[in-house]
Amino acid sequence: METKTPKKRGRKPVVIDAERVEHLASQGLGIMDICRSLGVGWDVFNRHREKKSTGIADALDRGKSKGLAFVTSKLMETIEDKNFNAISFYLRNRAPDQWADKSEVNHNLDLKGVLTDARERISIIEHAPSGTLTNRTRTQRASESNSEGANE
Repeated sequence: METKTPKKRGRKPVVIDAERVEHLASQGLGIMDICRSLGVGWDVFNRHREKKSTGIADALDRGKSKGLAFVTSKLMETIEDKNFNAISFYLRNRAPDQWADKSEVNHNLDLKGVLTDARERISIIEHAPSGTLTNRTRTQRASESNSEGANE
């Protein structure tokens, strides 16, 4: 009679390759994209990342650093080739206070003064004799009275 070995219960353990994580991170992929590439969920990846023994967190950091170093070296090469766009990009991101494209403009608008001036102009127009009004003012008054009659 054969004895059957009992089947193991539970899920199969997930193995995440630290070298693969490092390579994917160096390509600029985010954590969710790395999880999709490895075929694991974020929770599983995060559990492995939090375990010090797996080295996933270190691999992720090394990969990000390698990717940044690569891009920075390429940017420096284009700066050395006198590429104005690369120089501008570098300066705007490394020293945004001095090299930002945006300029800040502060405006103070005194609405009280504007409204007072407008009221004075209206009172002058209302109290002016009909012969002293300009043609423009007469046209405006006529169009206002016509529009009021149409709205009723």
